[in-house]
Amino acid sequence: MNDTEMEKWLAERFRAAPNPEPSERLRQAVGADRVRAGARQRWTRPSRSFALSGRRPIFAGMVGLAATVVLAAGLLAAVTNRPTSQPTQTPQAQVQGIRWHAETKVDATALVFGPFLTSAGGRLFAIGQGLTISQGSITATPVNGSDFNPGTVIVWSSADGATWTQVSAPGAFETNGSRFAPAGFSVDGNGGLIAVGNTFVGNDMQPPTAWHSSDGRTWTREQIGSSGPGAVLSVAARPGAVVAFGSQVALVGQAAGSLAAWFSADGGTWSQALLPDSADYTPRSITAWKGGFAAVASGTGTGVSAAWTSTDGRTWVKSATQLTHFDATAMSALGDRVVAVGADLSDGGVMVPASWSSNDGRTWVESTASAREPATGFGDVTLAGNTLVAVGRSFAAYGEGTAPATPPASVWISRDGLTWRLLAADPTLTIPQTLHTHLTGFGGRVLLATQGANAVEAFLGDLAP
Repeated sequence: MNDTEMEKWLAERFRAAPNPEPSERLRQAVGADRVRAGARQRWTRPSRSFALSGRRPIFAGMVGLAATVVLAAGLLAAVTNRPTSQPTQTPQAQVQGIRWHAETKVDATALVFGPFLTSAGGRLFAIGQGLTISQGSITATPVNGSDFNPGTVIVWSSADGATWTQVSAPGAFETNGSRFAPAGFSVDGNGGLIAVGNTFVGNDMQPPTAWHSSDGRTWTREQIGSSGPGAVLSVAARPGAVVAFGSQVALVGQAAGSLAAWFSADGGTWSQALLPDSADYTPRSITAWKGGFAAVASGTGTGVSAAWTSTDGRTWVKSATQLTHFDATAMSALGDRVVAVGADLSDGGVMVPASWSSNDGRTWVESTASAREPATGFGDVTLAGNTLVAVGRSFAAYGEGTAPATPPASVWISRDGLTWRLLAADPTLTIPQTLHTHLTGFGGRVLLATQGANAVEAFLGDLAP
């Protein structure tokens, strides 16, 4: 793969990652919301900017996509990942809100992928792919003579969500000159951790890869794909089974391939299965639930998403329900129900937060929620105790003039996966961008992690009755 092909591939990779380019339908929806807000469309909310070194603009494009908070992304979630094997919870009083603690700094690192979250053994874990920052500039150091150096993968851990420590050794995910780009993070169903993604040697993408650990400190590399091209974008687990979700073909210039699932009982040995009737779909997310596993993907250029379910992670069935006008970002389970969240674009191009849910995996129903800002959808969702918590992802743009102050993040809760309640704005939870924001449940608490100004920041929230 030459540099030009690599740049094209990176553009496709970001369309299937937390920071994709907007689809035409998304552009129209955001434009419609701007008109309704009476805003002129020439000025947009500013994003962090970095001076980049390097022979080619690959990393400049990568960081621009990863850092911007305006129309730099469509509603995708690839890689939104959360713990998918939840411990049994003690019955709780009905949640009325969330008390957010002041932010804590996880690490003074800028990320291109992540932070992805999960919990295992009573501890929280986060993973991300950092970029080296030197005197305000990001330096892209060549690898094996190429321009492509996505940076070092780091794993952090915390017992309480307030104090974080890097637990992975330097270079833990680098072998024989290769670099790992994480896209999914989960428990492994057996008490350990699993990180999935794609590996590069120079500019060449290798088959999908998994990294397995029992403690977050020592990691073992496992190749989960065949020798053919493919990309893994999400992972989920339940006791005795872990499933990675992605696509068989992901390289630019090749025919569209089918969605694929990779199954393992132990995180070490993997087998691949293709999802039926899944050509021309873009994978979004996977979760474990009472029926086994459920995955959601968006149709390429159709505005119609679809869901697949599997009892064992090996054999998959496509739901007959079309998730129309829906762009999914994340999934979670709540009791007997499985829920996919994202945005609905059907009401004259107006974007609103939306979810589709099912209690049998075959029939799905849609729900929508209110929002404070235009062009807002659900960005991520997790189960905390017996309550679903979702955070918004806004694509609002503004007219010429002074940039408005960053509003507090939008957070919703749901007790049934059907009805969503928008919580009152909390000035404690003000984050500069929502595209790199992820959630995970931690018993009866919720953790939100995001990419701040050259730092990974975390907010711990207590569910309040």
